[in-house]
Amino acid sequence: MLVIESWPDPAVALAPRVRAASDPTILLDLTMTAIDVAVWGRNVPPVWQEELSVNTAPYEGFTLEGTLDQITAALRDAKRRCQFPVFLMDDVEHTVALAAALAFSNRLVVSLEPLAPPGAPVLRNTAALEVYCCYGGAVSWDSGLPKDAESTTTSVCALVFIPSFSEAEATLRFAPAVENAFGLTILAYRDA
Repeated sequence: MLVIESWPDPAVALAPRVRAASDPTILLDLTMTAIDVAVWGRNVPPVWQEELSVNTAPYEGFTLEGTLDQITAALRDAKRRCQFPVFLMDDVEHTVALAAALAFSNRLVVSLEPLAPPGAPVLRNTAALEVYCCYGGAVSWDSGLPKDAESTTTSVCALVFIPSFSEAEATLRFAPAVENAFGLTILAYRDA
């Protein structure tokens, strides 16, 4: 497995410590407290991007809060499903289940919002695990000192995982590449 790492010198720049790979075993690295961000640069079917590019239906976003079972039922609701491409709702459902399992959490907040170029900043939180994906684009962040900041961008539809112990200094942004792009945010909280 090819793994890409970024270990910035904190004396030189403010940047997250990142490990990224196209292999899903990169998710095992979420147990390492030495990293701030794990990126699964998964290979998705090209039809995903094509379907988002050709579909011009107006989309409304949504935010769901509750247990995994409640959110799964809401994602499977026929009225909600018919508003989005089938692949998108299927992948969101699988990603929510993955986030819950990785965080050992049954308390989640899931948000799927349409994005207008040039994208939107991601509002970071204090969840046990944060997961971000840009359908029809990528997740990017600027890191470094403001005058020397460099931008890093994930592959299309990559999943970005940020564990609670992360000390990342970067501001994440959804970077859409097609007109009908969506930003997915999953916050998995520790069960009380």
